[in-house]
Amino acid sequence: MQIPEDIKALDEKIAKAKLLKQQEEPQSKHSDFSHLTMGLRLGVELASGTIVGAAIGYTLDEVFDFKYIMLLIFTIFGGCAGMLNAYRYIKSINTNEEKEGE
Repeated sequence: MQIPEDIKALDEKIAKAKLLKQQEEPQSKHSDFSHLTMGLRLGVELASGTIVGAAIGYTLDEVFDFKYIMLLIFTIFGGCAGMLNAYRYIKSINTNEEKEGE
């Protein structure tokens, strides 16, 4: 059984289109959606650290009857922990991109 000429021509057009699409794609593997998720994760890392620290500080203030000293201290610690987590996340992204570039 022989393949008709119009199907061969269509197959050649599809192959050319795939090749053209591969050439036009950007080198970065990250889409706009993945950049959005990275940004949202950074925000969540910062906020969650601060909220958890504030919750621990508030609980300690209530249990030991301090005058909101622990709330202030642990909110600062939580914010620092959130910034550290965000830094580690950014560092891991950069490390992964460098490994992909090799």
